[in-house]
Amino acid sequence: MESYSFYKSLYDRELTRRTNLDNAVSLPVTILTIIVAANSYTVKDEKDIHNLSELAFKHLLLLSIGISLIIAIFYIMRSFNNHFKGFAYRNFAYIGDIVKYEKQVSDYNALSNVSVKIDFDDSIIAKLADLTDDHIIFNDKRSKDLQKARTYLVISLILTAINYILLILNHIKL
Repeated sequence: MESYSFYKSLYDRELTRRTNLDNAVSLPVTILTIIVAANSYTVKDEKDIHNLSELAFKHLLLLSIGISLIIAIFYIMRSFNNHFKGFAYRNFAYIGDIVKYEKQVSDYNALSNVSVKIDFDDSIIAKLADLTDDHIIFNDKRSKDLQKARTYLVISLILTAINYILLILNHIKL
């Protein structure tokens, strides 16, 4: 049963990674809130645009910030809950069911006319490996989505900084 501890450690690592990914969403949401609040402050004094000649660089900048924020929100939602589908993490059966299965395997192996015996340990390891593969797929997808969300948030932060530099330059009397 030496290989069991190896597979169990991989399974435990993916469960820990799942929890870490759940917790990792809070920082991007906080940054998203700060970006929206900061840009709301700059937008409050903007006048309506009635024709294309009134369109300025600042308006295109705000549009770019909005688009990058929408994309970031999309990836945050996909990372956190796969939109409305959720993530179907599979787990072992209840302990009582595992004990019943172990007894059934023992009873089956005790029969004299059985040519191929079932190894309970190998069955558990196979199930553990299957579950771990499933969790790795979900966690990798969530990790990539979170990375994409962070990338778009960084783009939004840079554009917001440019927006504030323009705001400061407009208010400085030289």
